[in-house]
Amino acid sequence: MPAPTLKQQKTFAIVRIIGGFASATVLGYSFVTNVLAGQPAEGPVLLTGIMALLGLGYAAYYTRSLSRIAETESYKDQP
Repeated sequence: MPAPTLKQQKTFAIVRIIGGFASATVLGYSFVTNVLAGQPAEGPVLLTGIMALLGLGYAAYYTRSLSRIAETESYKDQP
């Protein structure tokens, strides 16, 4: 199976970045809403907050990956 092209790699990275930010937003909103409603930040509520942070980390990892792809692409375009 051939390696994905740079355009495919960029598309995959962008989709993963958007997915990571979307999940972090939803889970972060849920965590903050529960804590402000008076629920203690333990058990499932704490795990929701941790998952929100993991979503941000996922998006950050693929943002870094997208940066590397862009660097590779810029070096490839040089004469």
